[in-house]
Amino acid sequence: MNSKLRKCFLGIALGYVIILCGLFYWHLFADLGQHPANPRYYLMFRQARGSILDRHGDFLASSAGEDYKRVYATASLAHVVGYFHQRYGLTGLERLYHEELFSGRSLYTTLDLEIQIMVEEVLGDRVGCAIVLKPSTGEVLALVSSPTVDGNALDEFWPDYLEDLRSPFLNRITQGLYPPGSLIKPIVYGGALAQKLVDPAQIWVDQGALQIQNRTLSNSGGKALGAITTDQALAFSSNVVFARLAMDLGDSLLEQFLAFGLGSQTNFELSSQRGYVPPKASSPYALAQLGIGQGELLVTPLHMAMVVAAIANRGVMMKPYLIQELRGGLQMRQINRPQVLAEVMPEQVALIVRDAMVLAVQEGTAHEAVVPDLDLAAKTGTAQVGQGKDHAWFMGFAPSHQPEVAVVVLVEHGGFGGTVATPLGAQMIAKAIEIVDSEKGKR
Repeated sequence: MNSKLRKCFLGIALGYVIILCGLFYWHLFADLGQHPANPRYYLMFRQARGSILDRHGDFLASSAGEDYKRVYATASLAHVVGYFHQRYGLTGLERLYHEELFSGRSLYTTLDLEIQIMVEEVLGDRVGCAIVLKPSTGEVLALVSSPTVDGNALDEFWPDYLEDLRSPFLNRITQGLYPPGSLIKPIVYGGALAQKLVDPAQIWVDQGALQIQNRTLSNSGGKALGAITTDQALAFSSNVVFARLAMDLGDSLLEQFLAFGLGSQTNFELSSQRGYVPPKASSPYALAQLGIGQGELLVTPLHMAMVVAAIANRGVMMKPYLIQELRGGLQMRQINRPQVLAEVMPEQVALIVRDAMVLAVQEGTAHEAVVPDLDLAAKTGTAQVGQGKDHAWFMGFAPSHQPEVAVVVLVEHGGFGGTVATPLGAQMIAKAIEIVDSEKGKR
């Protein structure tokens, strides 16, 4: 009898536990507001919705017509503004700020629509991405990942998007993980300068290859650069010199990477990957590999945009952000201000690194970035991957002494950074500055 009562009690108790767990889930975790079974979910597609605008008040997303269909200014906005669709749901800023937009408030972003469209056109149909930042504030002026989906044509092309092996739904700026290649070298140079391990005018003899623990690390194409200064080593992207610097830095090299935010979650409106910095280098050869941006090191293009913007901003890293303010309704305006994250490099060190990046444009691997009358600092990168052609990187800023914009470009499996990504990045910087300067006169 006791056994039957015990089983009955346990059955009733289990039932209560299941009911309580269900109530706990639906009250605290389930997103009922956006659940397809909720009638309110469908009603929100049949009424006006707050607009999303660029930094000048130009529409990025708005509701149009009697059915309040969401309309987007250009296709590349899908990876930042997102889309709002009854069948395919909500993404990007449309999702993050849904409640505010649903209540009729307007969202003003840091984006510049003219720069966004320009970057989209320059990148073209290449598989890759590009981001444009304002170094002194951290404002994101453009964010483009290619290929993309078109928020204006989801019904028409959705099956094609699902079958596209190039991953059009992936925001490569925030979610793509890549070895940085030689884009890491300004961080290595800065760390060696800060610890007084090296001098800009110090002479190195680069014979094209370096023997480390019975293994060989070579320059691109095995090219011997001969007697070069440390500045020239950065400008001509000497793997030999930077492998030696990395080994001289030892474990402090990893601390330097962490100080720049690599391997950490970026505090950004759009969700992003952490990247990876190994907790410890397993050998001197592993350190050498990290010093040239290979090995286990993985970054997002957003990480590298923060790095180049910090160098442009004399060593001060700003928090990247997309939202200027929320406006409208019965609530007060909510305004975001620029925020300093950290001084990641002493000012004098940042200026030396900057000058070496200017030299890279004038004489070195970034020579393809030369644009008449444009004072540009840049670094190229060619990241080796397991399969396929190398990834092509570029990062730069201009004018070098008073930077207005900083740009990072990645072309997946594009080949050599100096010839593939660099012309694109230089074109983006030149046109972005032209747009910024023309807008100063208008507004």
